[in-house]
Amino acid sequence: MVVGDRLKWSMKLRIFFMVAGFAALSCGGGGLPGDVQRFESRCVKMNANPIAIRVNDPHPGTKDVYACNLDAGTVKANTRPFPDGTLIVKSSTRIGEDFIWLVATARKQAGEWQWDEYTRNFSNETFARVPVSESTCTDCHATVATSDWIYTTAAP
Repeated sequence: MVVGDRLKWSMKLRIFFMVAGFAALSCGGGGLPGDVQRFESRCVKMNANPIAIRVNDPHPGTKDVYACNLDAGTVKANTRPFPDGTLIVKSSTRIGEDFIWLVATARKQAGEWQWDEYTRNFSNETFARVPVSESTCTDCHATVATSDWIYTTAAP
């Protein structure tokens, strides 16, 4: 392969990855699981105002929390425990930035929560799953075990 051919292939690959990246972004959150994508438009927002950063916050930035796979009445009534199939999504936006950089999920199956986190550094970047132990999440959320492990209650 001569240098000219390499440059052509290099340009073709760049164009391919640019198109693939834009396609992923247009799907509502490339890198996020399908049931998490578009959470802002299909799930019930639990907080009325963004949740501020707190001391020793493991998710820096202002946050919004959404309940998915539940009707609005159930969410607004703050019914606990949540039923199986519930998906709680917390999004975080860093101070001074205008895009979601972190998505944390709690997915209830067989009476137990499964926890995952996804991050990105730039608005045009695909989310990547963070390989963090679930005990990192449960150790923090243990303080609200009596509220079915979820801190946020629905705003009136």
